[in-house]
Amino acid sequence: MGAVGSENIQKNYITGIDGLRAIAVLMVLAYHLRLPFAKGGLLGVTIFFVISGYLLTRSLLPEVENTGKIDFKTFAAKRVKRLIPAIFVMATIIIIVSAIFNRVLFTKGSEDYLSAILGYNNWWQIFNNVSYFENAGTPSPFTHTWSQAIEAQFFILFPIFLLLMNKFFDKKILIRVTIVLAIISMALMWLLFDPTKDPSRVYYGTDTRLFSLLFGALLAMINPSLSLKKKDQYLRQGVGAAALIGLLIMTATIYGFSDFWYKGGLAMASIFAVLVIYGVLDGKGVLSKVLSILPFRYISERSYGIYLWHYPLILLIGGGRPMSWWKIIITLILTAAAVELSYRYVETPIRRDAIRKNMAIIRKNPRSSKGRERQMKVFKKVLIVAGSSLAVVLVMLLCMLFVPRKQALNTEKEMQAKAEKAQELAAEKLKEAQVNKEEKEAAEEMAAKTDEEILAEIKLLLIGDSIALGATDQFYATFPQSISDAAVSRFATEVGGIYNHYAVDSGWNGDGVIFALGTNGTLGDSLPVLRQELGPDKPLFVVTGRAPFVSWIDDNNQQIKDFAKSTPNTYLVDWYALSEGHPEYFEPDETHPNVTGADAYIQGIKEVVLSVYREKKE
Repeated sequence: MGAVGSENIQKNYITGIDGLRAIAVLMVLAYHLRLPFAKGGLLGVTIFFVISGYLLTRSLLPEVENTGKIDFKTFAAKRVKRLIPAIFVMATIIIIVSAIFNRVLFTKGSEDYLSAILGYNNWWQIFNNVSYFENAGTPSPFTHTWSQAIEAQFFILFPIFLLLMNKFFDKKILIRVTIVLAIISMALMWLLFDPTKDPSRVYYGTDTRLFSLLFGALLAMINPSLSLKKKDQYLRQGVGAAALIGLLIMTATIYGFSDFWYKGGLAMASIFAVLVIYGVLDGKGVLSKVLSILPFRYISERSYGIYLWHYPLILLIGGGRPMSWWKIIITLILTAAAVELSYRYVETPIRRDAIRKNMAIIRKNPRSSKGRERQMKVFKKVLIVAGSSLAVVLVMLLCMLFVPRKQALNTEKEMQAKAEKAQELAAEKLKEAQVNKEEKEAAEEMAAKTDEEILAEIKLLLIGDSIALGATDQFYATFPQSISDAAVSRFATEVGGIYNHYAVDSGWNGDGVIFALGTNGTLGDSLPVLRQELGPDKPLFVVTGRAPFVSWIDDNNQQIKDFAKSTPNTYLVDWYALSEGHPEYFEPDETHPNVTGADAYIQGIKEVVLSVYREKKE
């Protein structure tokens, strides 16, 4: 029985990884284009992490084991040349272009510019609570750089970890500690995830995403021997192929906003990615050949540029909304052009040390006319490149300094102040309801009254997010005895606890409830939970949403419609339909209603509420 040690194999380039990397970046591209077969295309980022963890460890571990040190100067230089110039060029150009064509995108990009380039965008998003406000309108063009930030942080810390472990412990301990760290990272994701809150902390956190990188690192540490036996090769190839199919199925069937990803789904995907890499380590077999085809190799070589450029171009062309087929084609063409230019004139020359080589030629003292001619040619070339680069950077700085910025929404402080005022009003209305509480059936009381009297005396409880928050004044003007409990960044899954606060803790016993949630995440089981808590006798009014920049809104709206249709004493307020074709209803974020929109929003609720009580009267 013979075996080939992977130490020898690892000296060779593993072309099969090119295919996996290409598939990963195509997953992300399709996801951001909102193509129906890429519901979970964000999975591509997890695959990137696994590949990065594997390749980094594969390159560093032999050096650490053989010499007891790492050439940090060379290591850092390679990473900086590979990562920083491309992202700097992309970010700078996007700032200039967005300043001309999309002032909201420019405003958000200007705020995120440094975090994108310097590798801390993920923590910038977490600490600045940008998730909700970024979804309220076109997101920042640099939101996607959170994954580069995690990889940059890993590239800084992991080599130090390898050095320390190698100095004090053997390889078995290194593997065990890495496993423990991966388990801790997975546990943090599971424990910190709360389906009733914004998942950004869990999704963007270096600590909660570290396990994917460590899984890749573990494969390189274990350094598996690859048997030459056909039976073992077939088994390895089969496992890798099955894992790849699993990744593709997950991408096609599980929505990116599903709770599944945080409760083991991303860990499962990371393991699948490890198995695919394991299946192509020897470079043999059908799986390796398929993943090594030329198109995959071409895409893989440009995967970094594709990842950097596709998202801001999607936002510039489509505005963050679902795009028509012709806009998708334009986006793909522009992305391909930008990526190719970046690859040929930025990434490849810098990676091949063109700057140092050209400077060496310029500093030389040529002895021949041919040498001087070459030196002058290089000098002119460097002068043109340097001058052009300086001009572009100067234009970008001038844009940041002098181009007026435009917010898609009110500032966070203004929104929070409005929310606090709304909560105070809700508390006052609740006290009034408790003081004036009378034991009589709402339907009997309403039967003998006019529409105006019904609106003046009906006691409804509206539970909503910031969309309803913007219509608080109009709501109380229409339903003076009712309560509006609306808050910024509220999730639908919070509705059961909010209703219990009023009905159980505070003794509220009104005439019905208005459910106005669904723009900040999926509905989950919020509707059946609220309907059960409410009981069969009280009407439930459910409001659809309009949020063109989030992927879950269509699914939520369909769920709301189906629930209203199939559930007794439940009524639909179709804000999506009412606002269709009315851009004048919205703030620049195209999500939150302005004064005109707030009037229309409450008018839609009013008409459905009155229609229900007119039926009761008849």
